[in-house]
Amino acid sequence: MKRTLLLYAQDNQGLGHVTRTLTLARHVLARHPDCIAYIATKSPLAGFALPERCDYIKLPTLLTAGTVRPTAAEEEAAKQHFRTIRGAILRDAVLGLVPDLVLVDHEPLGSKGEFRDGLWALKAKHPDSRFVFGLRDIMDDAARIRAAWEELGVYDALENLYDGIAVYGSPDLYDVAQAYAIPASVQPKLHYCGYVVRARPAVDPAVLRRRLGLPPNAPFVLATVGSGSDGYPVLAAAREALERLRATIPELCAILVTGPFMPAAQQAMLQARATATCRVVAGADTFELMAAADAVVSMGGYNSVCEALAVARPLVIVPRATHKVEQQIRAETLAARGLARCIHPKDLTGAGLAEAVEWALRCDRQAHAQLVRRIIPSFDGATRLTAYLSRWLGGD
Repeated sequence: MKRTLLLYAQDNQGLGHVTRTLTLARHVLARHPDCIAYIATKSPLAGFALPERCDYIKLPTLLTAGTVRPTAAEEEAAKQHFRTIRGAILRDAVLGLVPDLVLVDHEPLGSKGEFRDGLWALKAKHPDSRFVFGLRDIMDDAARIRAAWEELGVYDALENLYDGIAVYGSPDLYDVAQAYAIPASVQPKLHYCGYVVRARPAVDPAVLRRRLGLPPNAPFVLATVGSGSDGYPVLAAAREALERLRATIPELCAILVTGPFMPAAQQAMLQARATATCRVVAGADTFELMAAADAVVSMGGYNSVCEALAVARPLVIVPRATHKVEQQIRAETLAARGLARCIHPKDLTGAGLAEAVEWALRCDRQAHAQLVRRIIPSFDGATRLTAYLSRWLGGD
């Protein structure tokens, strides 16, 4: 019997949520050959390959053109209008597809509540449908999340809509029940799946270095900023840090990955300073590069950090500088356990970053790997989540 899974990923300018959603879709579809999947997202999914038996529903985003600058009130009204449009599309989609299971990533009622009406309408009209909330452990300042959840009606949804809450993390590192004040009546629904990481690249680091033309034994640093939309200051500081380190480590080489959404002018400034030993590329499989690197400089996004930890690479994190403090909490949590160094964006300088990268390069790799495994025993969250979802998809 055919089963239908609908996955909601709320990405727009980032890549993390849709990357994780595609990873989960691949795992579920591989385990359940009688299952089909649809992904609903604002992300353009540019550069991503959909697995077989998977399609996506592109939710529209607000576009601007020309030089006319709307007032703050006009812009907010336009955003609300597009949330209304997306809400209508989502409602029509779930009522038309009637999925057996809906997996909602990160925002339990969709971004700013845009999926709320659709989710409740599906539950009312098709009570056999099941709902799972996929909770990335660290969302933002815990008090801010609790207030937002109270305002949007999330606690009611956790109690009366959702059948399960899959936590992409470890209670030893971050206790979501305590952080987000999840009621005792809801806590039995919590299921910690561990960290969700895409398939580790099957590549020999020595072979990869040869393919990239890197010296086999030279220290190699990878600097990556996710989608790149706000990553320029990190890569600019990384380039300066590498120049400083080359005075004492002349054989040092590096690759800086800008990501697809870094503005072209900023990419051009980095390219203008690139050298044979400090390359700048717009895109790359950063997980693959991490496996060959001796140290990694990254922002604090879930996927980038988890991938660096999965290959046990010493990591320097510069968390994103926004009103959201999710990346800062993640960086500080890992730094407190000795798994990374954290540099706050307001403290970011080439000299400070050079000192942190030097720490990463001098780390005892074997001891660091043992520390990672002791604190995070595995990174098989996608497999464990698939097993968890199977109770509603059948076959187990």
